[in-house]
Amino acid sequence: MMLYVSLLIFFVLLAFGAPVFLCMGCSGIIWILFSDGIPGLVIAQKMYTATDSFALMAIPFFMLAGQLMERTGITDSIVDFANSLVGHIRGGLALTCELAGILMGGISGSGNADCSALGSMLLPALEKSGYDEGFACSVVASAANLAPIIPPSIIMILYCNAAGLNIGELFMAGFVPGLSCGILYMLVCHHYAKKKHIAVTPFQGFGYVWKTFKKAVFALIMPVIIIGGILFGIFTATEAGVAACVYGIVYGFLTRKLSIRDLKDSLQGAVVSTAGPVALIAISSMFSYVLSREGVTTMIAEFCVSTFHSQSIMFLFVVAVCVVLGCFVDGTAIILLMTPILVPIVQQMGFNLLQFSIIFMMAIMCGGLTPPVGATIFVVSGVQGTPISKISKPILPFVGCVLIVTILLCVSTPYATFLPGLMGY
Repeated sequence: MMLYVSLLIFFVLLAFGAPVFLCMGCSGIIWILFSDGIPGLVIAQKMYTATDSFALMAIPFFMLAGQLMERTGITDSIVDFANSLVGHIRGGLALTCELAGILMGGISGSGNADCSALGSMLLPALEKSGYDEGFACSVVASAANLAPIIPPSIIMILYCNAAGLNIGELFMAGFVPGLSCGILYMLVCHHYAKKKHIAVTPFQGFGYVWKTFKKAVFALIMPVIIIGGILFGIFTATEAGVAACVYGIVYGFLTRKLSIRDLKDSLQGAVVSTAGPVALIAISSMFSYVLSREGVTTMIAEFCVSTFHSQSIMFLFVVAVCVVLGCFVDGTAIILLMTPILVPIVQQMGFNLLQFSIIFMMAIMCGGLTPPVGATIFVVSGVQGTPISKISKPILPFVGCVLIVTILLCVSTPYATFLPGLMGY
């Protein structure tokens, strides 16, 4: 009976727009307090245990790296370099945004941080060049939304901590799908530019490409340090975050683009950005405990085992569920809620866990673009006050690109596992 009361409280609070962590927290606490034989101390134990992890320390460091990237002008240099490469192609400015999203995704690990940086820089220019306001916002949102799938990725760190998967292995699995999405995004932008007859800017020569590359090379070294260090076993993901922060601080001070005040603001911004995910991790652990004690996870497992005998069908079912959930719930919450349920089921059925994991990440990434609760849509809409209604339709082709890549991952195991296998995982 208490389970139904708790779930009712959860959905009522969610319907009234309460934050997900508050919905889970209130329903979980009420269940524990009014259930026989469950001491209230369980609340503190579950929350502490969930956050007592060395791997999770990577989150504040990557948040800080993203803050430093923006304050030291790394974003500007990446955008200039991307523009020198593709700016002269039809739809060049939109292509520049997508290429910049790919490059920045290898630094910050946070789609929201990239969305804010790219939006403030490129939205006015895109609209001035003839792109509709809604499509311009969709371009920025899709580019920024590559960060969760192109390593390093904060949501991948969260998932690996919950699933017990090797972080480097999942990082490698994200490269090919992430680049595939980026290329499909560019094709959408190119088609739109041809349809709308967006003006083409002339190629400024290889000398200009070399000039912008020299300015961007120090920014492009950062993802090499992060990914290379993890792949070659030099340091863990958490230590990679520390190395990225140290590099960003040294670079900022040497180039005189970072002041003590900027560093203080960056630290403060990183702390504030970290508070939300960590609170969600702690409270979701308690909520997952409630579902487990009530046998909900066992019921779901029995349903999946008895219903799905094909790996591809099972994975497509998970994608459909996550895409629907992504329309209403933040991606981080979906990971923390669904991972303890789905991973044991996949292992029990003998399916490929790495393939499932990257499909799961892609489905979460799709949720970041789907209204009404797509995180990157909200961020980009706030940059210039664009209503969500103007973005909802133009974003659909980009959502379709993510779904195409996700379906390919569902039906083709090598598409997900080839690169990790090549790197020795």
